[in-house]
Amino acid sequence: MLAAQTKAETLRIVRSPFFLLFSIAMPMVFYFLFSAINGVQTEIASTTWGAYLLMSMTAFSLVGTSVGQFGIRLAYERRDGWMALLRLTPLPPTVWLGGKLGAHMAVHLLIIALLFPTAGLVYGIDLTAGQWIACGLWLWIGSLPFLAIGSLMGSLKNADAATAIANMVHMGLAILGGLWMPLQAMPDWIQKIGVWTPTHRYAHGAWNILAGKAPDMIDIGILSACFLLFMVLSGYLMNRREAI
Repeated sequence: MLAAQTKAETLRIVRSPFFLLFSIAMPMVFYFLFSAINGVQTEIASTTWGAYLLMSMTAFSLVGTSVGQFGIRLAYERRDGWMALLRLTPLPPTVWLGGKLGAHMAVHLLIIALLFPTAGLVYGIDLTAGQWIACGLWLWIGSLPFLAIGSLMGSLKNADAATAIANMVHMGLAILGGLWMPLQAMPDWIQKIGVWTPTHRYAHGAWNILAGKAPDMIDIGILSACFLLFMVLSGYLMNRREAI
């Protein structure tokens, strides 16, 4: 049942025009635009701008898919009574939610598999095989905390409000985390806030790998804490909503 649900959810996501536009096309457009403006070979953080920005835009895509598409879909399915309907079927709610999480993790692999080779071929980004694999694994596994944030968005009572809040959270975290512009180029007060955001720690781990270092323990710690916090909070809110 879990495999069938995961497959169905994966197909639904990749066939969505919103996925193609916001998770694939938009990050690619921003990547090529910012690369052309700043120069692919410009040095930044012990690597090149082309590689640095690739990690930023891949992180931006995965965060958007997790917080936006995943969270908003959950909110609308709750609003439309899908959770109540599940009780009348043999499909357990845990399998339903597990299928959604598994589908988004599969889609995240697909996004990485599309963005990495495209940027690498167009700009000839020179990374070792180990760096490509390590960055891909870090971004893939590191997307779990943002799926947890998405599940919190899905637990909100008003689906329309969840859409607006999810989009604001996505863009706010992307900007504060330095995904669109390096934090060093921002005002001091934004830098002081930005270094503690999960998006910055998420991308920072990949930037460290590009520089030949391992992700910092603070990167792992903040992302792990966010995953646990938001999963517990969203689980509590969903159970409370269904009990009412």
